Amino acid sequence: MTKQLQQNILLSLLVTALGATVNVFHTLADRMALSVGMDALAAGVLISVYAMGSLCSMLLSSAFADRLGKRRVVVAGLLMLALGCALLAVEGGIFTLYLGLFCFGFGFSPSEAMSSALLSDENPLKESLWMNISQAGFGIGAILGPMLTMAYIRLYPSYYGVFLICGITALAFLLLLAYTGRGRFRSGPRESAVSVNMFSVFKNRRFRFLALAIFLYLGYESVAPAYIKQAIMTAGRDEQFASLMISLFWGAMILGRLLGALLTGKEFQSIRGFTAFALAGFLLLIFARTAAPQVAAVALIGFGCGPVWPMLIALAAQQFPERTGAAVGMMMLCCMLSFTVFPPLIGTLPGSLTLTFLLCAGLAVLVILVATRALSVSRETAEG
Repeated sequence: MTKQLQQNILLSLLVTALGATVNVFHTLADRMALSVGMDALAAGVLISVYAMGSLCSMLLSSAFADRLGKRRVVVAGLLMLALGCALLAVEGGIFTLYLGLFCFGFGFSPSEAMSSALLSDENPLKESLWMNISQAGFGIGAILGPMLTMAYIRLYPSYYGVFLICGITALAFLLLLAYTGRGRFRSGPRESAVSVNMFSVFKNRRFRFLALAIFLYLGYESVAPAYIKQAIMTAGRDEQFASLMISLFWGAMILGRLLGALLTGKEFQSIRGFTAFALAGFLLLIFARTAAPQVAAVALIGFGCGPVWPMLIALAAQQFPERTGAAVGMMMLCCMLSFTVFPPLIGTLPGSLTLTFLLCAGLAVLVILVATRALSVSRETAEG
């Protein structure tokens, strides 16, 4: 096995572990709120504290990753993530909880984003392949994390030990990256001369379209899981069946990403094609009243969402091979902005599941149009 393949596998396993870790937090958010005397519905406040840490760290890591070395940023992020998990693993009151969540978010975002950027650096011309493989791993982690968490809770009533395990896992990956990365903390001397102004990547016309596409895409991907469950239950299915549909969504997404890994070099066409599947799924779900079309709709949505995010990230990294840290970081900022804006805008405010899924379908149409325009810009640039 070559050293490059070892690095690819290690980074993909890290992304898988991060997928499990963040979904451990989402699974336990209500219990964490109750542990400090808050109402379970106040879990949204805890998510906001986590998001604040993520936003702060992305601004810093995007500015300096290309200058200091992405591997160093990932190692530092994992150290902060482990610190956050350690704070969440002790019963210390609301201040300790907030501080732990802030550190958790501060460490998580650069660890995930710069791991993806590192995969891009390690695999020129194969960015989309490894981006899809690693994000398929993220989906597997998203399924396994909650399952293993609830299995632990059935054995031990306190959740603190779960975060202790997550912290130890983060430290293990930190040591593996540090050990295997000796002499590789910098990918080249060019990084020392790179500008720290990460917003300058928006001067590139094609990148602006990619950023807009990922902003619109996260709009419906962030809403789909929660509101799919509500739609299934509103149609008369029990909660167990509705929860199974969420697993189907993630499973179909993993399948889409594995297929997307085989479509390197055809990213723009693939983004439009897969998004069309998601569009069909949203429209079918609006009218589905029996189990069979509901299952088909959820599978179409998950499959259609699958490779879109990793392909957009890979295209952004290809646009700036000398500044993949800034490019991926800015794409992640667009994701977080979308995650902040769209759930209340198209999920809460409409007050209607039908309207919510119609708006999701509308966003899917916009993604197809923006991807088409980005492809035409690429052709114009190539011809020019």
